[in-house]
Amino acid sequence: MKKSGKIRKLKNKYFLPSFFSDIKQQGIGGLSGGNRVTLIVRGDDFFDNIIKAIDGAKKSINLETYIFASDEVGWIIASRLAKKAAQGVEVNLIYDSIGCIGTSPEIFSVMEKSGVEIIEFNPFVPWRKYWNISFRDHRKILIVDGKKAFVGGINIGGEYAGEKYNGGGWRDTHVILEGPVVRDVQFFFMENWFRNGGAILRTDLHFPNLKKTGSMLVMALCSENRKKGKPVQESYISAIRNARNSIFITNAYFIPDARIYRALVKAAARGVNVSLLLPGESDIPIVKYASRYLYKRYLKNSIKIFEYGRSVLHAKTAVIDGIWSTVGSSNLDRRSFRKNLEVNVVVLDQEFGEKMEKIFAEDLKKSREVTLENFSKRGAMEYFMEWLCYRFRNVF
Repeated sequence: MKKSGKIRKLKNKYFLPSFFSDIKQQGIGGLSGGNRVTLIVRGDDFFDNIIKAIDGAKKSINLETYIFASDEVGWIIASRLAKKAAQGVEVNLIYDSIGCIGTSPEIFSVMEKSGVEIIEFNPFVPWRKYWNISFRDHRKILIVDGKKAFVGGINIGGEYAGEKYNGGGWRDTHVILEGPVVRDVQFFFMENWFRNGGAILRTDLHFPNLKKTGSMLVMALCSENRKKGKPVQESYISAIRNARNSIFITNAYFIPDARIYRALVKAAARGVNVSLLLPGESDIPIVKYASRYLYKRYLKNSIKIFEYGRSVLHAKTAVIDGIWSTVGSSNLDRRSFRKNLEVNVVVLDQEFGEKMEKIFAEDLKKSREVTLENFSKRGAMEYFMEWLCYRFRNVF
């Protein structure tokens, strides 16, 4: 056990000081200790946990989601929120206009009648420039009583659920946060709430005194800090640059900009195991084609590619050197970094990182490796679609 402890210290010794130095220079804050982080990798577990949290709420519930579907799962969550609001719990909801374009208005009407306060983010307006569709709220966060927060890639919809909720079984990842970091996630919600015309809320219902609940160092990061650049992107780049052993990225929409692409290539060149787990089946085929356009470049630079084959892959996670892990809503593409509201958490903990590596390894068993040999066998039409979609990658 003592030897294992020494190994753990050595693994942490080189990465963390360099990473902390980088984020300090970038002015990226949000680091807090004393947190507990619980991983969720199954849709049914996610919905079980948020239903339990909502049902147990005493003071406040704040939900921000890109999609709030009016399917079976959506109605289950809506009825729970409406019930708590009717009981006197303060319930606030932000949903994205484009994300919910196919959602029945009735589901929001039912919640509003029960006392849920609702904001539609950036409403779809055909007579405005670009129909007002560019800037989106892509976050998926839930904060209950200011003490427990959920952050990740899962929307409110049946496609993410499993057999219990008659869902589509999409592969995604979420985390449950407890401890001081919850305050930062709550702040992100509040900032967006007030910025979009939300009523003034009682701070005592949303910002309780938070005690340490664990031992994990966690950073809650938004996609863009108006004064200090792009924290999610800069955190990724710093972690990749400081990697010595491994970079395992799982991402649903992987079309990295030049900075991340170069950082990955340089990491592979210095001997780091760079492995990408990308969708074999995507809910947005155009993005999949655009992503595949760069496969040949990755493979020629010793970057490994795997395509998930069990279901639609929607997760946005990474683990680097078994010590830096991230889970959130942000994809590795231009839209997430420049146009969307996103929230990711970075967990700086070796035990958590080992869990993330184990999940990555399990996912690889359900995937096929893409090699230069088998990728070169694709047809001319596929190549044309990849070229075309990549050229228009900034549109979607």
